[in-house]
Amino acid sequence: MPRPPAAILHRELARAIVEGLRTSAEPDEFLRESELAARLGTSRSPVRGALRLLLDAGVVTRLENGRLTLRELPPTGEDAPEAGAAERIYWCLAADRLSGALPDVVGEAELARRYGAARGPVHRALLQAMGEGWTERAPAGTWRFLSLIDGPESYDESYRFRRAIEPAALLDPGFHLPAPVFARLRREQRDLLGRAATASPREVFELNSGFHLALVQASNNRFFADAALRVTRLRRVVGYVIALDQGRLATQSEEHLAILDRLEEGDREGAAVLLLCHLDAGRASKARLLADARLKLEGLTALAPEGRGALGSPGRGVSGGPTGDGDAVNR
Repeated sequence: MPRPPAAILHRELARAIVEGLRTSAEPDEFLRESELAARLGTSRSPVRGALRLLLDAGVVTRLENGRLTLRELPPTGEDAPEAGAAERIYWCLAADRLSGALPDVVGEAELARRYGAARGPVHRALLQAMGEGWTERAPAGTWRFLSLIDGPESYDESYRFRRAIEPAALLDPGFHLPAPVFARLRREQRDLLGRAATASPREVFELNSGFHLALVQASNNRFFADAALRVTRLRRVVGYVIALDQGRLATQSEEHLAILDRLEEGDREGAAVLLLCHLDAGRASKARLLADARLKLEGLTALAPEGRGALGSPGRGVSGGPTGDGDAVNR
């Protein structure tokens, strides 16, 4: 007997929740139905069903006060063949979305034909993107891609916005960076500094964007925190492109650690100055990197484990049109 639609939805949402938690959550972090529902673009009722599945699987646990917390994420190696195909499709989706080759609303069957893949891996890739906040479900079984920072102009706008709010967050009267978060950020940046040449673009983005987001959230100012979370979502995919440039990666980690040193000394003003200099230092180089549309495509699709040809039709590029420079690239 086929599963009822509600059960299928709960399983899909549970997978999307796990993908989202895998990139940002800490053990024992509280899970709030309202926040998860807003992030996944659904109501609280199906999220509650998804959380019940995660509770039964031991991914989350319920405390005596009734609140749910993250207990342990499942291994990433489960369902390896489909996971590998989904990973390749994920990067193709990101590249095609940045190049303008995909419409705002698209169906799974259309994507499966485009990439020469089964519906399962396509669905899994879309769930991962939904968990990360750059796609959502649309009517009639389709998916809608959300607005993203997709080029040098919009990225520079985001930099000007971050330049205004991030240093201010450090100076907010409510600023407090908990010791466990402080220790985690220092550990992550030291580790990234030692692996600058081998870290993946996704890992670089997660760790570096997570660093900035954690500092803003430590302001305990909900308006700063909400704005920073939205900007982080908007720049996720283009952030993968920027992470391909490893020229400033080690320097970025060193600058992050210097900011933490100032905060540890209680010098929030000095930390804010360093943060402002840090943002200004990478602004021009990243804008130049994003101006190269070819790098957007080739850099992102090269991350697919089997390369571009594993998903495209013979004689066609990842964007679904003939290989070479086309109007879709020149947005």
